[in-house]
Amino acid sequence: MTTYHHSFRVPFDQLDPGGVLFFGHLFGHAHRAYEAFLREIGFGLATLLEAGETALPLVHAEANYHHPMKLDDLIEVELEARAIGERSFTLGYRFWKGEVLCASATTVHVAVETGSGRSLPLPDPLRRGLAAYLADA
Repeated sequence: MTTYHHSFRVPFDQLDPGGVLFFGHLFGHAHRAYEAFLREIGFGLATLLEAGETALPLVHAEANYHHPMKLDDLIEVELEARAIGERSFTLGYRFWKGEVLCASATTVHVAVETGSGRSLPLPDPLRRGLAAYLADA
């Protein structure tokens, strides 16, 4: 199993009054890692949107916060596929500051037909790309 890595620095405009990353911004950083990951596996969102046939909407998201992330902290995001179903997939994210786990998150995405919103089987190229990053069972 391979883990995808993405990093960012905590910016000033995302701090709460206590001087730590505002909780909601964690999902923005997860989404940026997700976008970069999809490009890495050959299934970038720009290509997907241009084709206009399939969308991958988020249907569930959750997070746990373990340690504060402060201004200019360098955060490493580890992303892995946790489950690959017929029509959906689950991704797991871990946010590290050095050796310290700051947060963990999970997102679930479903393949749908753009026009009707009906669920579709995951496209084979996406399934193959995800499989390379599937967490050990």
